[in-house]
Amino acid sequence: MNINVKETEITRLNKLYHKLLMSNASEKLQYPKELSSLSTIDISVVNLVAENKDIIVREIAAILSVPNSTLTSSINRLEKKNLVRRLISMRDRRSFSLELTEQGWEIQQLHLAFERSYFEAILEKLDTYEEREIFMDLIDKIVTGFVTPIES
Repeated sequence: MNINVKETEITRLNKLYHKLLMSNASEKLQYPKELSSLSTIDISVVNLVAENKDIIVREIAAILSVPNSTLTSSINRLEKKNLVRRLISMRDRRSFSLELTEQGWEIQQLHLAFERSYFEAILEKLDTYEEREIFMDLIDKIVTGFVTPIES
């Protein structure tokens, strides 16, 4: 059942969202300086390449819902920083795939460690496992509502 969203709900969510982003969690959890020069797209590309061997550039663009020009700029930056390298895909010799360099794997490990600490800090604010489960179910419902299946 969908009900209309009230303006007061939007305002409250906006305030809570920004309060979380600006919270002292970022003071307690130092964002690794090695990640600070990377954009959200850059980090997403590194993460996708780490999790998907021989992922093709067009698959990354589809998953991230970004134009090819944006993705190409990100890949160029990541190559310049020696975090990824382009290869001819083993699955589709007409396409490029990406692989992480040793430095790319180090960046991925820093990223995962920071995310783990950040998510742990969020979950610790909930008093019971039941609250955590409800929170996760609600987040899952929101994400599922936004995600559209990607056609192969």
